[in-house]
Amino acid sequence: MAFAAASLVLTGCGDGSSSTSTQSSTSANNSPPVVQPEVYAQKKVDLASLNDAVKQYSAAEGHNPQTLQDLVPNYIPRLPAAPQGYKFNYDAASGQVTLVQQ
Repeated sequence: MAFAAASLVLTGCGDGSSSTSTQSSTSANNSPPVVQPEVYAQKKVDLASLNDAVKQYSAAEGHNPQTLQDLVPNYIPRLPAAPQGYKFNYDAASGQVTLVQQ
């Protein structure tokens, strides 16, 4: 009986290679899982800063900028790059910047 219990315990120990390889191969886009939340957060920060810069421009100039490039360099130092597969969409009539998937 003790032998059977010991064999069950040892069966679960293994060398860990199967669980490690399963974890590393589960990433669908070959990026570490930690990077994905960082990319998401950066998209949100960039989008918020662009919308804030449009509001500042509008308040100072009395109208919305015609393009996002009009915000540089007085309201933001440079335009942020959209994440791969996305683009910033700017509606000059509403002054709203959105992030859309291409």
